[in-house]
Amino acid sequence: MDDEKEGAKRAGSPDRSRKLEEILQRVARPRWRSPLFLWLVEHHDTLRRNEAETGRGVPWGELCGEFVGLGITLADGRAVKPSTARITWQRVRKELARVEERRARERAERERRFATDPRRNMPSRFPKGEYGPPLATTTATTTPKLPMTLERQAELGLQLSTAEGVVITKVTRVFKLRPDGPDYVFRENGAIVPSTNLASQLAIRQEMNIDSGRPVDLKTEHVYEKLGLRSEYR
Repeated sequence: MDDEKEGAKRAGSPDRSRKLEEILQRVARPRWRSPLFLWLVEHHDTLRRNEAETGRGVPWGELCGEFVGLGITLADGRAVKPSTARITWQRVRKELARVEERRARERAERERRFATDPRRNMPSRFPKGEYGPPLATTTATTTPKLPMTLERQAELGLQLSTAEGVVITKVTRVFKLRPDGPDYVFRENGAIVPSTNLASQLAIRQEMNIDSGRPVDLKTEHVYEKLGLRSEYR
């Protein structure tokens, strides 16, 4: 019995918890992603907005001087040069665009499959509480029930915006910590729609989790807190 207690004590020891935290942190922030890349992802929206407003691009020479004090480096620890920062910025933009394009294709494919599903109007496929007219009594004057749109499905089974204070996706619930906080929109798989720099940072980390088969919100608690949100699994 003493051995079992000792084993349990070791399993829950601070050193073990710290080690697990370090491992999970390496998963969330892989070494092959440089601090520069992650910083550019986090501030993507702000940089793009400033580029559009000034029309003169990002002043990489000035930023590289600030990067030194902030500890923002390349993956191998070297200081960031303007040319490298410019190339990394293009990679970040392409990566975020790739993520958005893939999500758009997935949404389009889901809609296409639903629209071409011959069973879409069967009562068994209706969401709970939604029933079309009985098939046996349908007449020429009866307006056929149209396929459910994604928006209507969201109204009945999913709440994909924090406008109501809570988001219910297929895998998570997300709560606003402050009723007057900003609103965010989520996807059915629990991933946030990038709308601000912090939301983009969360979206990238969630995408990495999804691509690796991990829970969508693994090690994202601190980003949720910055967004004024809290997430839990359904």
